[in-house]
Amino acid sequence: MIWRKAAWIDGALLALAILASRAALLLHEVVGHGLIAAGLGARSVTLKLSLFGGGGVTPSGFDPSPAGYALFSLGGIGVNLLTGAAAWIVARRLKRRGLLYVFLLMLGAGSVGQALFYLANGFFYGEGDPTGFVGRRGDLAPYQWMWILFVLPFAATAGLAARGYLDFLAGHAPVETPRRRLGWTAATVGVATLAYLGLWAATWNAKVDVSLRRLRVNTEIAKETLRRPAPPPSPAVPAPAPPPVVTEEDVASKIPPPVAAVTMLAAGMIAAGIVLWRAKPVAEPAELKPWPVTLAGSLAAATILAIALVGR
Repeated sequence: MIWRKAAWIDGALLALAILASRAALLLHEVVGHGLIAAGLGARSVTLKLSLFGGGGVTPSGFDPSPAGYALFSLGGIGVNLLTGAAAWIVARRLKRRGLLYVFLLMLGAGSVGQALFYLANGFFYGEGDPTGFVGRRGDLAPYQWMWILFVLPFAATAGLAARGYLDFLAGHAPVETPRRRLGWTAATVGVATLAYLGLWAATWNAKVDVSLRRLRVNTEIAKETLRRPAPPPSPAVPAPAPPPVVTEEDVASKIPPPVAAVTMLAAGMIAAGIVLWRAKPVAEPAELKPWPVTLAGSLAAATILAIALVGR
């Protein structure tokens, strides 16, 4: 009986995680980048979306001013921060701690947490949307240290998310002791998260799911290609010399280890663990009925299908 209840919760959480993450992605790419690019005069906008990961917007005929470039680059992060905060406020004002509450909680904490995580790693690697702070041809390298500023806010977001989730979990599982709170959270949120990551890995698209580290590698390869002299042309074939071949191994020493990502994730897990250990939520027993879980799963499947058809 306990495992059946955990399975229903896991299924609901996985479906809601898909819906919340895809909603945050659409807000980031379509509203935060696409509409802003169109408003700044782009002739067209190409949108690519990963099934479970990130995405990208490529505007054409787009030559914004420095302020316009900053608005375009940082628009996605800004939209996620604003909509995430709004979703969180609405969630906490709901009287019932049901699946709608969990969805808004995921959208709120997930949007804000992802934005902070993106900002930290953008400064750390000098890539991605945070380059909007220094302009199209600017360099974030002098400001790399600023990733540290986002560790505590990210940890606070994780702690608030854990506390908010306990208000839902307390109605469905015994969470009166720290061990039970940690155990049930691991058996629900932990399992759903692993399932989501598994789906992401199984559908990984290298053309869309591009990490900030990969962008940094590409940047360093481009720089090294320009620095290296071109090989002499072949006397048998009077043609322009091909560019030098630079591989990831050639620039590996210039790529920093993922200190920012590891630190952020560790801080978030520690903060969530402290909250789960110390919090004492009280809630009326609730029943997770099959039909809302089935509805959430159907909406999640339809969302992924829609992205597969129009966003790849």
